[in-house]
Amino acid sequence: MPTRENWEVLVRRDDFTASEIRVPVLAELQPGEVRLEVEKFGLTANNVSYAKFGAGNLIAFWNAFPAPAEFGRVPVWGFVRVAESRNAGVAVGSRYFGYVPMASHHTVQAEVTPRGLLDTSPQRAFLHPWYLTFQSVGEPDDLDDFRALMRPVFPASFTLADLVERQAAQGAKSLIVTSASCKTAIGLVEELRARQAGIATVGITSEGKKSFVENLDVYGEVATYDAFESATVTAPAVLVDFTGSAKVLHAVYQQFAPSLTQGVLIGFNHPDPGEQAPTGLPDPQPELFFTPMVEDHTIGEEGADAYYARYHEAETRYLRRMASWLTIRHGQGPADVVDAFRSLADGTQAPDVGRVLKP
Repeated sequence: MPTRENWEVLVRRDDFTASEIRVPVLAELQPGEVRLEVEKFGLTANNVSYAKFGAGNLIAFWNAFPAPAEFGRVPVWGFVRVAESRNAGVAVGSRYFGYVPMASHHTVQAEVTPRGLLDTSPQRAFLHPWYLTFQSVGEPDDLDDFRALMRPVFPASFTLADLVERQAAQGAKSLIVTSASCKTAIGLVEELRARQAGIATVGITSEGKKSFVENLDVYGEVATYDAFESATVTAPAVLVDFTGSAKVLHAVYQQFAPSLTQGVLIGFNHPDPGEQAPTGLPDPQPELFFTPMVEDHTIGEEGADAYYARYHEAETRYLRRMASWLTIRHGQGPADVVDAFRSLADGTQAPDVGRVLKP
């Protein structure tokens, strides 16, 4: 059995500031199972979105790692090592990156794949394979902490860049990005710049984060939510919304709808309390962007080897750029995990800080 201290963090579903640290019982492994020891994981607004929409119709995130009544096990993405194995194809000590609860250990029924492991545990069969795949990875290097933060979300940046690049090739002149300070949005614009996509970018952010976004020097223009009407948007334009806010979408559409050829919804950084999905918007109707399905389609078109080679080159390029402006704040143990999650849930974490936690 693992010798490291065993713990898990449970968060109240109706109050993310309330949590409990518990010591779960580690059951004896069954044939085919492996026990993963969590090495480190990143926490971002993405994890808060999992919690906010945990009981949603699109993906019931709370059901991935069932918890006692009124509580939830928040999903995170992180690096893990095999601590125990009853699977002949999986060696103890192997290192992977995948989808786990906020805990010190996680047990999965494992199927070996060409790129790692597939979690075939019946209780998670409802999830898209994207969430069930544990990628085989090498030993830590100087970008390891940045990968812990960005590998769950940079695929969205990368595949969105494909979409916007195609739009630019068809004549789009401008890209409008809401929640411009979020790391996925920055990754999108950085990737477009690296590709020399030839599209002007306008980032919309809060007044408090405007200086940070401007100092990144990646957007062509930066505006705030209360003063974006004067932003220079040349038609045809594409909108990518990371806020999940119907209020923001209505305001942006009211101003720029005549210039838009496509609207894309991805992320829920600023959902309005009690608000439903935006309705009554003029054309073009915004479309939900679900990264796993888009990635599947892209891999089907160009092949897994070509796609992942292109992806990893882009990811490494972005992480090296990110290292120039993002400070990694480390934490260890369940108390630090609770603190990090609360700071993200209440919006007090600075945009130039990333939290990486170790059990």
